[in-house]
Amino acid sequence: MGRLFTLVSIIVFALVIIPGQILAAGGGGAEEAAHAEPSGLLLAALTIMSILTLVVMIFFSFRDNG
Repeated sequence: MGRLFTLVSIIVFALVIIPGQILAAGGGGAEEAAHAEPSGLLLAALTIMSILTLVVMIFFSFRDNG
């Protein structure tokens, strides 16, 4: 049950929180957007998701191709 809760939490975080931060960051004026930097949480979340994507792709490659 704990594993299922963790998986659902990760999926909700990836599908709701991260796109919400991206949309919220783009709501300012043109000059604000030019000087705005992404938050540390956003960069950390995107970095973790990209690394996990690579790990899963490597896993599937080895599993499918032996």
